[in-house]
Amino acid sequence: MRQQLVDHYLDFFSVAMAIVRDKDDAREVVQEALTRTMTRLYVKSPCDYCVRIIKNLGTNMLQRRNRLVGVDEMMLVTDYDRERLLQLVAEKRDELSDVAKAIVELHDEDGYTLSEVAGMMQMSISSVKRILADAHCELRKKIEREL
Repeated sequence: MRQQLVDHYLDFFSVAMAIVRDKDDAREVVQEALTRTMTRLYVKSPCDYCVRIIKNLGTNMLQRRNRLVGVDEMMLVTDYDRERLLQLVAEKRDELSDVAKAIVELHDEDGYTLSEVAGMMQMSISSVKRILADAHCELRKKIEREL
């Protein structure tokens, strides 16, 4: 199964690029999809399964990106407002639990993939993903209250 997936890497990457339109994001999506596919020994058609995961992950990434970047795109933000917003994010991030704060910093600021963060934190990818999503939601709510 592994060799079959490796042989189709460029196909997977092309699908991811068509969805997310960013090389780094596409690599992250494909890496996550390959990891998930390789851990599923019961999958009859690993390539089809991997493509389905890529489509779901890419779509989710776009939805997340639109929600997180939405503040900057929906209104004109002056340099002062942008600095205030960044300061507010840093302040509210410090209010998160230690684990959530570490995951947010590793993934969002340092640019590590979910798989890499999971390895560093010695957690499952799904746990890291859940904590990250909850932390983003919590940050969004706290920042919206301040604005």
